[in-house]
Amino acid sequence: MTLREILEDKGTGFVTIRPNASLLKVTRLFHERAISSVIVTNIGGRPLGIVTDRLIIEALATRGADALALSAADLMETPIPTADLDDRVSHAMSVMTQRRVRHLLILDDARPVGIVSIGDLVKARLRDADLETRVLRDLAAAHMSAA
Repeated sequence: MTLREILEDKGTGFVTIRPNASLLKVTRLFHERAISSVIVTNIGGRPLGIVTDRLIIEALATRGADALALSAADLMETPIPTADLDDRVSHAMSVMTQRRVRHLLILDDARPVGIVSIGDLVKARLRDADLETRVLRDLAAAHMSAA
């Protein structure tokens, strides 16, 4: 399965925020949209970095209350972990494992088109495993009835 197929099911698009947005604004956006990552973009819409719930927790753990004064630009991870639209799920999982991240910005000809989380990839793998199990059961049943 490719990331294109995942985005066809999930939908394309992603939430963005400006570099000067406060930590409070980022967390409110997470809450309102029920998301755990945002892409930080410049005024022209070019992605600059990504802010995730994990980065916020790390900032709070290491800086304490001082973290509340941070902006999205202070928190963001850059370069943004990415994968291409036609990459396979296994490749995306490999990138996530190597980069130790849970979100990937998906690109189509270097243009951002969506975002996937580790949950999206696990869901796709489970769907594939379920389909494979059903096919194997049907083949075994057909083989048993032919014998």
